[in-house]
Amino acid sequence: MSRPLLKMPRALYGNLVADLARSGAGVAESGAFLLGTLDGDERQVTGYLPYEAVAAQSRRRHAYVAFTAEEMARAWDYCYRNKVQVVADVHTHPGGPMQSLSDRAHPIVSLAGHVALIVPRFALRNPQPADLGVHQFLGGGHWRSLFGADAARALQLT
Repeated sequence: MSRPLLKMPRALYGNLVADLARSGAGVAESGAFLLGTLDGDERQVTGYLPYEAVAAQSRRRHAYVAFTAEEMARAWDYCYRNKVQVVADVHTHPGGPMQSLSDRAHPIVSLAGHVALIVPRFALRNPQPADLGVHQFLGGGHWRSLFGADAARALQLT
């Protein structure tokens, strides 16, 4: 891969990881829509919208990240009002950064090229980009997954 899939300011990444860890409190999955600009294949992350901001009841219904149609509509409404777009998504897992069967079957955004990050160990222990799973949806139920040094190249902190 010659170019990163995502670019994100280092301070924003630090805030995101801290918010994910706080939200999940080491016992539950948490996540966020990564917002910003998309120019061709280049995604620049400029902010994020925590899942709990649009789906506060989700955790009470599920032990994992899930949305109703109404909750997804709130997220898209937020994007329209703030003139941003979802350029990727991120959520935590209790174990490693691999996708679950549910993650693979139900992408948050099911458009080819969409990027989904998985942060291991509920975002505790100061995870760095090389610790994450970077999963790009290729369409038709297919994904490309990057780990370790490949994940660090895919998520460039600026």
